[in-house]
Amino acid sequence: MAQQPLTPFWPIFATKSDGQHIINLKGRPLRNGPTEEQLNTAPNDQGQRDFYRRIEKDDPKHIDWRKKLGGMLLRELGGKQHEDKWQQCILWELPENYVLYEHIKTKADGELKTVKNHSGGGHDRQDAYLYGYPKGPKKRFRSPVEFFPHLLWLATDDGNDHANCTCKMCSPAGDVERAPGKADVKAELLAIVKREPSVSKPVAGSNVVARHPIVQIPARRPSPGPPAPSPITPSAPHIRAPPLQQSTPLPQPRSLEHQADLSFNRFLCRTGEVVWFFRPKTSAWGLGLVVRRWAPKNDPTNRSYLIQPLSHPYESPPHELAMGDEQVKPWLAWSAPSCTFPFLQQNPQLNYGTTDWRGLISGRFGDGIASVDASIMASKAIDSTYTLFERLKSGTDDKGTEVRHYNGIYLGAEKIWRGEAVRLRIGSTGSDLMVISDIVEQVFKNVPPNQPDTKVSVVGDIYSYATLDAPDPANPPKPPQQNTNIPSRMVQDMAWRNRTLVPATRTMAWWKLIQGAARLDIADIKGRWYETSLVFQEPFHKAVKNGEGGNGIWMNSRGDANGLGKETGMSRPDRIAAFGASVPKGTRLVDGLDPPSQHVAQPQPPPQQVHEAMDMGLGADPFSIDEFMNVDHLGEDTGMEFGDGNNFSF
Repeated sequence: MAQQPLTPFWPIFATKSDGQHIINLKGRPLRNGPTEEQLNTAPNDQGQRDFYRRIEKDDPKHIDWRKKLGGMLLRELGGKQHEDKWQQCILWELPENYVLYEHIKTKADGELKTVKNHSGGGHDRQDAYLYGYPKGPKKRFRSPVEFFPHLLWLATDDGNDHANCTCKMCSPAGDVERAPGKADVKAELLAIVKREPSVSKPVAGSNVVARHPIVQIPARRPSPGPPAPSPITPSAPHIRAPPLQQSTPLPQPRSLEHQADLSFNRFLCRTGEVVWFFRPKTSAWGLGLVVRRWAPKNDPTNRSYLIQPLSHPYESPPHELAMGDEQVKPWLAWSAPSCTFPFLQQNPQLNYGTTDWRGLISGRFGDGIASVDASIMASKAIDSTYTLFERLKSGTDDKGTEVRHYNGIYLGAEKIWRGEAVRLRIGSTGSDLMVISDIVEQVFKNVPPNQPDTKVSVVGDIYSYATLDAPDPANPPKPPQQNTNIPSRMVQDMAWRNRTLVPATRTMAWWKLIQGAARLDIADIKGRWYETSLVFQEPFHKAVKNGEGGNGIWMNSRGDANGLGKETGMSRPDRIAAFGASVPKGTRLVDGLDPPSQHVAQPQPPPQQVHEAMDMGLGADPFSIDEFMNVDHLGEDTGMEFGDGNNFSF
């Protein structure tokens, strides 16, 4: 815990910044920080870990950076008249959108140790890097000394001309000596405000580095217009508000089904999706296609799903009924098990379409269960497809390319509407969301061979999970952004989380708009977003209890099961075509939420078996393959675990 300083500090406020949280790289937004892979804390086979972690403001290393930067800035701008405060001032905040990370490479024992200096210690490597420079994450600052010329330029150059900055990022020949110049900066550019030690916001450590390197103040070019007024007045600090992001109005639902899926706590799964479903007849879980769903008008919480089980081309299993959200789980909620046939395990290049199902059924390739393996391989194949639906309008752009707009898309195993949130691959935390406002298909002409003739993009606002200090749970703070265009599902789910977070952690979470009307390829979508309050309650409470925050990542991503990764996948003309021979001919989807005219019987479970199987839920401990199917007759050699925790995508 941070210690109370023995002496007061004088804060210096950064009132201008060129930092960018998101940059545009070749027409696509990219988070300006470490990649998801670099943020992965999982150890390798030798038990070593090599990852980046964000350094928070109250971390000793963060404080050390800001003390050094504040001291250097006061020395260069304040002059001798403030010499008595050089060692007692601190940069109160890093410039907007500049974020400090440390690179940790642990030894085999994985022990972590935080040190206060910027270079680190106690590991093979533990270096700090400052991200946010507008030319992307490869342009990062390695020390306060390296960043200071850029900070000084931000404070002194009225014209905001990067050519006037002498830092190594703005001036690649950074080591070239320049004639020393004397800064013509008035004292009122800097406001020094004495601040007594605070109980709620203590500043850790009282030791200040006594020496500061001499830095070059850039010679400023003449500004084309009148000089901008000083952002800080002598009487009190004034922090310039960052530019406000503009959110996009939410599209209106076009049907009752669309409206239901945009509403909180309605249906967990949707018609046309691949789901895990509980089979009471065998007390096991299987994989199938939702062909219909409904809820009685007099009891909307009593939800029913009609499921077509997936299988091989030589079997046509009948529909099965799943009663309630407890009996269905999204495909991405659990990692698929290995196939039961050792032959298929040893030939991972085979897929659903290239597998000799007759040979497997006849026993030519050893023991196994063809229907189970077919359902697994079919689900993986469907995960690599997409189908657009409900075209809204078409037109041509200024290049003559046909542009089509759609209300929804089947992406992999899931059905996604305009107006709802999806999980993104971009970003340093892996938890950013996009609220989709448009789904666009471009159809190109005269395409060279082996090049795609279409491109599908999603347009929408990107949100990041953010927190605010809430020292008084009875009076939590209001988010700095007042946004009426956040979907109600996100709003209600966050309210549920905060009922636990605020009293337990003295922090309040909120959705921060970080970019409006961004455009991404559908390959950047991990999958649908699901409410923590509805499907991840147990892991959420466990994470809060362990001090791990309230926004864990507890789901797989599209493409994880089949190695597709970040690829668009194959277009299919309609949803049933994506399932191929894994469903019987004549299978059709029934849209809407109306109950069937005839009663659908539910298979009855064997006595005293269903309750144990029904205890499973999203976020619970992964289950073994024995609960997925009956493998007693196969012998011990084929018993494989259905995920072991490490099989989930983080």
